[in-house]
Formats: sequence, C-alpha cells, structure tokens
Amino acid sequence: MMQKIEITKQILNILNPEYSEKDVQRAVGSLWVSTRKKEFGGLRLTENGFDCLTKADIKSYKIEFEQPIQLTNQLVIWLDNFMDCPFYLTKKEIFVFSEKMAVQLVLFAGDIKQYVSIKARNSIKST
Repeated sequence: MMQKIEITKQILNILNPEYSEKDVQRAVGSLWVSTRKKEFGGLRLTENGFDCLTKADIKSYKIEFEQPIQLTNQLVIWLDNFMDCPFYLTKKEIFVFSEKMAVQLVLFAGDIKQYVSIKARNSIKST
C-alpha cells in the first residue's frame, strides 16, 4: 500500500497541490482497481486513474496486443503481483508508466500471458 499511497500523493501534488489526507484516501479508492494493502504490486489503474495520470502529463507507453486477450482472473492476479509500475489494461492493449516495463513487454511482443508465466516460474524457483 505504501507504493500506491506515494504514487497517489505525487499525482495529487501535480493536479491539486493543496490536497488533504482525506483527498488521498478518496483518490486511492478512485485511482486503483485494488485498494488492498500490499507493500508491492497492486498498481492496476481504473479508467479514472489512467485519465488522472494522463492529465498529470506522466509518460505512458502503449503496447498493443496482436489480438484481443481474454482477461482471466489468473492473468490479472499475476499482473497485479509482477508489474512494478502503474498500468492500465484493456483487452486490446496495456499502458504502462515505466520505460523499463514497456521494453520488457515489447521484447515479449506484447504477449503478457507469456511474460507473466515466465515471471511466475522465476518467482517459484527463487523461493
């Protein structure tokens, strides 16, 4: 949750420098799909969150999928666990707010299923 709150505060500081702690709590519920407390991950944006980051002029990278993907629970959970930057996901594309993550996804030709599968396998091996 720390990562989410810090990002939320930075966005609010750009869009409304006179924000209050109450604004931060409201924004967390509005910007992020999941408001669960996690130290890492959980950075999937709502449509409103994506719009706010765009309005704040935060650079995003669009990776289009060759064909629309089926958003399964497993895929969304894996993305939630392995993406280290805010992201907005549709069936046709993913927007990421990190150049490094964009490069990684492009190297997988936008195949996020393969990307998260390999990340999951590597995390199991390292435990």
